[in-house]
Amino acid sequence: MNKKKILRFLLGASIVSSVFSLGSVKTFATWKNENNSWKYIENNGYATGWNKYNDNWYYFNSDGLMQTGWLRYNGAWYYLNQSGDMRTGWLKDNDSWYYLNQSGEMQTGWLKDNGAWYYLNQSGSMQTGWVNDKGTWYYLNQSGDMQTGWVNDKGTWYYLNSNGAMQTGVISVEGKVYYLNSDGAMQTGKVVIDGQEFEFNSNGEAVGNIPNVEMEKVFGFNIDKIQHEVEENTEEKSSSTNKKHNSSSSKAEKKWNLVWEDDFSGDELNKDYWNYETHEPGWVNNELQEYTDSKENIFIRDGNLVLKAMKTEKDGKEYYTSGKVTTQNKKTFKYGKFEIKAKTPKGQGLWPALWMMPNDENLYGQWPKCGEIDIMEVLGHEPNKAYGTIHYGDPHEEKQGTYTLDNGSFADDYHVYGLEWEPSEMRFYIDGNLYHTTKDWFTKVDGGDEKTFPAPFDQPFYLQCNLAVGGNWPGNPDETTDFDNAELMVDYVKVYQLNNYDENVKKPDPEKVVLRDPDETGNYIVNGDFSKEDGNWTFMNALGGVGSSEIRDNKIIIKTENAGTVDYSIQLVQPGIPLKEGGIYKVTFDAKAAEDRTMIVDISAPDRGYKRYFKDTKVDLTTENKTYSYEFVMENSDDANGRLEFNLGNQGSTADVEISNVRIEKTGNVEKNEDDTKKITPDGNYVNNGTFDVGQDRMKYWEVKAGNNEKVSVTNKDNSRELKVTVNNRLSQLKDVSVKQTNLALKENTQYVLYFDAYSEDNKNIGASIDGNDFQAKLTDKKKTYKFTFETKDEINNKDLELFLGTKGTVYVDNVRIEENSLIRNGSFDSGFVGWQVFTDSSVSSDVAYGVDSLNNDNAAEININNTGDADWKIQLKQENVKLEKGKKYRLSFNAKSSVNRKIKYALQGDESKNWEQYVDKDTVIELGNEFDKYSVEFEMSKDTNNNAMFTISMGAIDEQITDKHIITIDNVKLEVINEFSENIADIQNSSLESTDSVEKEETNTGDVEDKLEDDNKIDTEEPAINDSENQVANSDNEKDEDSKEEIADTEENIGEADEESVIVDDIIGKVEEQV
Repeated sequence: MNKKKILRFLLGASIVSSVFSLGSVKTFATWKNENNSWKYIENNGYATGWNKYNDNWYYFNSDGLMQTGWLRYNGAWYYLNQSGDMRTGWLKDNDSWYYLNQSGEMQTGWLKDNGAWYYLNQSGSMQTGWVNDKGTWYYLNQSGDMQTGWVNDKGTWYYLNSNGAMQTGVISVEGKVYYLNSDGAMQTGKVVIDGQEFEFNSNGEAVGNIPNVEMEKVFGFNIDKIQHEVEENTEEKSSSTNKKHNSSSSKAEKKWNLVWEDDFSGDELNKDYWNYETHEPGWVNNELQEYTDSKENIFIRDGNLVLKAMKTEKDGKEYYTSGKVTTQNKKTFKYGKFEIKAKTPKGQGLWPALWMMPNDENLYGQWPKCGEIDIMEVLGHEPNKAYGTIHYGDPHEEKQGTYTLDNGSFADDYHVYGLEWEPSEMRFYIDGNLYHTTKDWFTKVDGGDEKTFPAPFDQPFYLQCNLAVGGNWPGNPDETTDFDNAELMVDYVKVYQLNNYDENVKKPDPEKVVLRDPDETGNYIVNGDFSKEDGNWTFMNALGGVGSSEIRDNKIIIKTENAGTVDYSIQLVQPGIPLKEGGIYKVTFDAKAAEDRTMIVDISAPDRGYKRYFKDTKVDLTTENKTYSYEFVMENSDDANGRLEFNLGNQGSTADVEISNVRIEKTGNVEKNEDDTKKITPDGNYVNNGTFDVGQDRMKYWEVKAGNNEKVSVTNKDNSRELKVTVNNRLSQLKDVSVKQTNLALKENTQYVLYFDAYSEDNKNIGASIDGNDFQAKLTDKKKTYKFTFETKDEINNKDLELFLGTKGTVYVDNVRIEENSLIRNGSFDSGFVGWQVFTDSSVSSDVAYGVDSLNNDNAAEININNTGDADWKIQLKQENVKLEKGKKYRLSFNAKSSVNRKIKYALQGDESKNWEQYVDKDTVIELGNEFDKYSVEFEMSKDTNNNAMFTISMGAIDEQITDKHIITIDNVKLEVINEFSENIADIQNSSLESTDSVEKEETNTGDVEDKLEDDNKIDTEEPAINDSENQVANSDNEKDEDSKEEIADTEENIGEADEESVIVDDIIGKVEEQV
C-alpha cells in the first residue's frame, strides 16, 4: 500500500490538511482547531472513536473532539498525551509511574520488564518499599525493582527468596543459618525457638548449637532450581488475584494477644459477659421476629450458644420469636482481632448475624453515623455465601465483601469468622482466608463536615449475635423454611489486641475518576432506544420475584409472574452511568402498562452502598404510552458507575410494562457559591468544627495566632477532643494567643447565645469577642459550660468569632457553639431545614418529598406524601439535641395544616439510649385540617435532665394508612420555659389562625435562657460578663424599661453562684416578665 502525505499549514485558520491514497481510493482529511480543541474531518464527517493516523492512535469523543489525558474505554485505561497520541510503555503522571502495554492499556499487578519485576497497584501506580500481595510481603527499591536476597531497611536486615517473598523463621543462606522473627527481621543474640535457646552473632549467624532448617528455606545452592522457581512464578504473578489469601495481614504476622474469650462451657449464658436484648416485631428492617429472653430462644447446649428462631401463633396469626445477645456495657473493644466459630441455619427468611455496634452511639450520632461492623451475615436462601460489611456516614454508605464456598454451605459445618480491625484498615476472614479489606470510610451529618479519620471506627464497640426472621434483605419465610433446625450455633468467641495502635492515620486519597462522554445526542444511556440486544441492560429477579424481559420494536417489555417481596424483586438496570458533582441531569423515558400500576425509578451508587443520587420516585403508569421526565442534581463526588433502576416488584400488580426512549442528559451545572461565609451546621451551630474533630489536625476552619513559646493542639484521649493551649511565656497577655473563625453566617437583628466548655488547672481567664461584644470567663480546674448572650443590630460590623487564650498556663476549650437564643432551633424554617431532619423509611421513601415553601407560607416546612406507610414513625420531621431540664415547666407550640383531614403525632422524647422515654405525659395525637391551626401543650419535665432530647412530628400512619396524595405544612415551632401553667389549658390547645393560606411569622421567643446548664456529668455553669449592657436577654417583641434591664443583668451576673439563689432568680425573672 502506497501512502502520499502532503502537509499544508494555514496559519489564519489553524488547519492541517492531509491526503491519503488507499489503492485507487483517495480520502481527503483535515485537522481542524475549534475553540482550542482538535477535530479530524474526513469525507464522511468528523472522526469519532479510535482512529490511527501516521502510525499513531487517537481517540475522538462523540462530538469529534480529540481527547487527551487519561481515557477509560471498554473497562481499560489509556493515556493520550497533549498531542493526542496514545502512549505505550512507562509513563510518569503526577509523580507516579504507570505502565501501558503495546495496546495502550494501563497495567496492574505484577509486571516483568527488561528482566525486572515491578508491582502496579489497582490504580496502576508503580509501588516502592514493602508490598503485600496474597498475604506475602515483597520489597521494591526506589526504582520499583523487586528485590531478592538480603535487604537492609532502616537498619534492619530482611531476607527475600528468589521469588522476592520475605522469609520468616530459621533459614539457611549459603551455608549460614539465620533466624528471622515474625516481622521478618533478622535476630542477633540469644533467641528461644520452640522452647530451646540458640545464639546468633552480630551478623545474625547461628553459632554453637544450630537450629534445624526446613529444606525449602535453604538458599544459595541450586541455581537451576532457583531459575525454575522464577519461571514458575512468572505465571502466578501475572494472574489475577486469587479469591483466597493467607491470613497474614502485615509485613509479617502481628503479635495479637488474647484478651477475652467465651467458649460457652457453662450450663447457662454468662451474664457477666452477655445481655439478653428484647424487641418487639418490626423493630428494625421490617423483621418479623420478637426478640425474647426465653430459654426456648436462647440457651447453652453441648458447649455452644444456641439462638433458635421459632414459628408460633398469636391472635390467630403466624408469629415468630428468636434470640439476640450483646456484650454492651460489659465487654467493649476499640480495635482488635475477633474470631467467632459458628454454624449458621439455612432456609428462606432466616438471617443470622455476628456484628458490632458502638457502645456510645451518641459520640457521632445515631446509625449510620455511629458506624456498624458486620463480621458475618448469611442469608438463609443463599447459605453458601457470607458477607462482611461496614456501615457508616450520613447519607448511609457501606463497604462490603463476600465469600462463597465452592462446595456445601455454612449450615453444613462450623466456620471461623474473623475480623482484624486497626485504625487504618479492616480485614475480614473466613477460616483464616482473607476475603475483604477496606481502609476508606467516613462519618458526618448529612450536609456537615467529615469527622477526622478514622471516625467513626475509633471508639469502643460491643459484640452482638442474633438470628433474625424476615426483613427487607432476606425476605420473609415461606413453606420451605425449616424452623425445627433454625438455629445459629456459636462455639466460641475470642478477642485479641495488639500492644499499641498508631491512631495518627490519614484517610486514603480518593481514586481518580474518569467520566465517559455521552453519545452524539448527549445521551448517557447506551442503547436507550432498544435498537439492539446487548449487555448494557440487565434484567434481574430477587426475593421471590419471577419475571422476564424481551427487547422488541425499540422497546423493552417486562412480564411479571410473581412480584416478590421487595420493590427490586423485579428490576431492570443499566450501570456505568457517569455523573459529575454539581451536574444537573434530566431523566426521561416513555412507558405504559397493561393496566394502571406503579413503578419506581431511581439512580443508585453500586460502589457506594447503593446510596441514591436520584431518589426513589414512584411513577404512576397507565395503559397510554406517556413520556416521564425528572430532574436531579448530582450532590456527591464524581462517580463513573451510577446505575439507573426501574423497580417493578411488590407494588400490588403483575401487569406487563413497556419502556422505551430512555435518556439521561446533563442540562447544566449548579453555580458554585464563591461566598466564603461559613455555613450553619445541620444542628444549628453557627460555629464550624466547634467540637475540634474535623480536619487532619482537627483544627479545620480555625485560624491560630501564637508565638514560638505557645503550643496549640487538640487532645485525642479516650475519644475526648479538646482544644489545648499551653503558654510558657509569663509576660504573655490575654490577646497574644487566640483562635479565630471568620465570617460566620450571622443574621441582622437576631439574638444569639455563645456557649463553650473550658477549664484550666492554672485558673486562667479567657476572653471572647464577636460583633463588638467582648466577654470574659474566669476558669477553674473543673470543666464548666460558659454562656453569653448577644444581639446583632441592623448592620453587623464583624462576623468573626475570636477566643483569646493568652497568659501563662494551660487551658482546655471544647463544644464552642453560637446558636439562636431558643430551645428549638430554626423553628421558623427561615434557614431551610438547618437544625432539622426529615426521616423516611425505605418502604415509603419514594412516596415522600419535602422542602421549604417560601411562596405561599413565608418559609414553612412542606411535606408532600403519597403514601404514609403502615406505621406512624415511617415519616418524621425531627430535631435532636433539645435541652430539657428536670423540674422545669415548658410550653411547646407549632402551626400545622394538611391538605386532607388527617392525624399526626408529636413527641418530646429520649433516644434509643434512653429507651425512647416520653417527656410529654399527655395525648400527643392531633387532628389537622386544611387551615393553619396553632397547637400548644404545657408540661413539666419529670425525668432526669436530658440535653439530647428529640422533638418529632410523626406523619406516617396514625390509626390508618393513607394512600391519597396530600401536603402537610409545619411552621413557627417554639419551645419556651414558663413559670406556671396557664389556667384551664387543655392537653392540646388549638385555635384557628386568621389566615387560612399563610401564617405571618411570629418573632422567635427566646424563652427562658437557661440560668444554669448541666451536662450529663453535672458540669457547673457560669456566665461572667465584661459588658452587662451587651450581655442581656433581649425581647424582640417589646421595649423593656431600664429598671427591667438592670434587674435581668443583675440576675444573670450572679448565675451559678449558689444553689439557694435559684429560687430568688426565678422570682425576679417572673416579676420582670409580668412588668413586660
